[in-house]
Formats: sequence, C-alpha cells, structure tokens
Amino acid sequence: MAQVFISSTFQDLKDHREAVYVALRCLGHEYMAVEDWAATDQPPLERSLADVRASDVAVFLVAWRYGYIPAGEQYSITELEYRAARGAGLPCLVFLTAEDAPWPR
Repeated sequence: MAQVFISSTFQDLKDHREAVYVALRCLGHEYMAVEDWAATDQPPLERSLADVRASDVAVFLVAWRYGYIPAGEQYSITELEYRAARGAGLPCLVFLTAEDAPWPR
C-alpha cells in the first residue's frame, strides 16, 4: 500500500480529485489531500510540502488554472508541491488536460 499525495488547483478540479480518491481507495492505497486536513497552527504551504515529502508517490492533476501564489513565493502552491516531490525523489504521476478538452473559462 502506498501513501499518495494528490495535488491540483482546487475549485476547477473537485470532481477529478474525487475520481482519484475513489480509484486509490479501490486499489487499497492511502492518500493525503488538503480536503482532509484538520485545523492546525501549521501554515498551509508548510503543511502541504511536509505532506508531499512524507508520501511515496505524488499525483498531479493539471488543467487551465495556474493556482494561488502565496505571499513571498514566485510559484503556485501546486508548482511548489511538484518541485518538493521532485526534490524528494518521489515518483510523480502528472495528468494533463487535453488541449482540445472543453473547459469553462
């Protein structure tokens, strides 16, 4: 069983994230995602990057939004998570939306 970190922009990919959760549960894997966080004093970006590094695999869902860039950072949270996963040597499964896929602006 693997510990899988799931990353994406949030609002536009809720249904896609849910499909990943269901698939991971069916396969017997555990997952970490922001939806399951309990209240904590730890800043969200710090928590997110710690969760990435504590995982065995990272799944990235990428569509048309770049995402939120935290104050003092030059990259979005999703890109920072990707960079942390690569830096930790984690396998990264990146799923890109097809360029011709219908997508609300």
